[in-house]
Amino acid sequence: MNIRLSKTKYLNGLQCKKLIWYVYNEPDAIPEPDESTQAIFAQGHLVGDYSKKLFPRGMEVDHTKSFEEGLKSTKELILKRVPIFEAALTYRNCYARADILEPVGRDKWNLIEVKSSTDLKDVNYDDIGFQCYVYTGAGLKIDKCYLMCIDNTYIRKGDIDPNKLFKKIDVTDEIKTSYSKTVENNVAYMVKAIEAKTFIEIGIGAHCNDPYNCPLIDHCWSFLPERNVFLLYRNKKLPMNLIQDGILELTEIPEKYKLSEKNQIQVDCEKTGKPHIDAVKIKEFLSTIQYPAYYMDFETCGSVIPMFDKSSPYQQIPFQFSVHVVKEKGVKPEHFSFLADGTKDPRPEFMAKLKEVMGTNGSVIAYNAGFEMDKLKKCAEVLPNYNKWVDSIEERIIDLLQPFRSFAYYNPKQDGSCSLKKVLPVLTGKSYDDMEIGDGGTASAEYCRVTFTDDNKDKEKVRKLLEEYCGLDTMGMVDIIEQLYILK
Repeated sequence: MNIRLSKTKYLNGLQCKKLIWYVYNEPDAIPEPDESTQAIFAQGHLVGDYSKKLFPRGMEVDHTKSFEEGLKSTKELILKRVPIFEAALTYRNCYARADILEPVGRDKWNLIEVKSSTDLKDVNYDDIGFQCYVYTGAGLKIDKCYLMCIDNTYIRKGDIDPNKLFKKIDVTDEIKTSYSKTVENNVAYMVKAIEAKTFIEIGIGAHCNDPYNCPLIDHCWSFLPERNVFLLYRNKKLPMNLIQDGILELTEIPEKYKLSEKNQIQVDCEKTGKPHIDAVKIKEFLSTIQYPAYYMDFETCGSVIPMFDKSSPYQQIPFQFSVHVVKEKGVKPEHFSFLADGTKDPRPEFMAKLKEVMGTNGSVIAYNAGFEMDKLKKCAEVLPNYNKWVDSIEERIIDLLQPFRSFAYYNPKQDGSCSLKKVLPVLTGKSYDDMEIGDGGTASAEYCRVTFTDDNKDKEKVRKLLEEYCGLDTMGMVDIIEQLYILK
């Protein structure tokens, strides 16, 4: 087998030797990246395009023709001593295409890897360490190694300024003295694993999600029963210990294991098949609601490249709200909604329309209310005339997540989750399962697609689906409160 390790495959091998065996020996068993992963890739490509603007004399290697042509083109550009994008070089079993090679002096180069994140992770050092090893082995004199990531303090004013969008961090010492030094032994071990007749059997563990979600998780974790110990609420360490002891089912956890109060409630509910109901706590929560009650939910979109003036990388900009107003307990709710319809900054109109709806008294109810409050405060930072109004909303707001996060109510069908998507079906029978847009990530992606791209022939259909989805969030909260009144 002709083994050539790219940076991506090298990182696969660092994460799991079983994964790297599959990559080379049974690639068809590895599923294609899902939509969320593809979206991350798209953000990465966008960041890469902006990073190139920092080097106006830079030239990009054409990799569309063939592998050999890419290598040949790289060698030609190296002789020209210009900044090179995606320079391709090989060394032993390795192949590298760094984001940017910058010429320094007569014969040296700076190596720059661009990241779409706002901070550095250990895997980023492994990444550039591999590139440095290959380029040095291929004969380049590497002067400095830089990791360039997004500066989340950058605020857009007019056109994007790449010099302010990025921050460049010198990691030369760490790379040359540590990370690049380990590559050769790592590669040797990976090659041995790849050439084996079958994969090295590796048990499941934290490495399955670190630094990335492994594409083989569904395969490797398939031995777990449906009601397995990973359903334990906010407990990452104990499930691994239980599995090592051969305990897979929630109902099989022995009493010798000390569980938190919430985890114990879970196990008890699992055994009885019945929900846990603390009527006193539920009654206390319901007593805080004052009418008229405003059930509020937002949808947001964000990009690594700030979309509007006075916005920052990855800032979530609200483009939609749904509000159901219940004037008195038991009265049929009135529905109000807003969905931005153009490419301009939606925040001014969003805030104006929301203020019209919310009234001046009565409770404001949201699920995981910290999210909505954060978005309102961020909007008020750029629209300061709303500061006092946002403060008044914060004084009125009630978090519907609270009785479920405290386990005042817990149903085993929630699967250890307190999210609205899990709570709504078990209490009301309503579900998001049959909706074409049934989660916030899809809502954001579809809104951006039909609003900011040419792929928008189904724009009216998508906007209708967005209204239905956001409306269910708030109507669902109304229904949940009604059910809690019955339970108390």
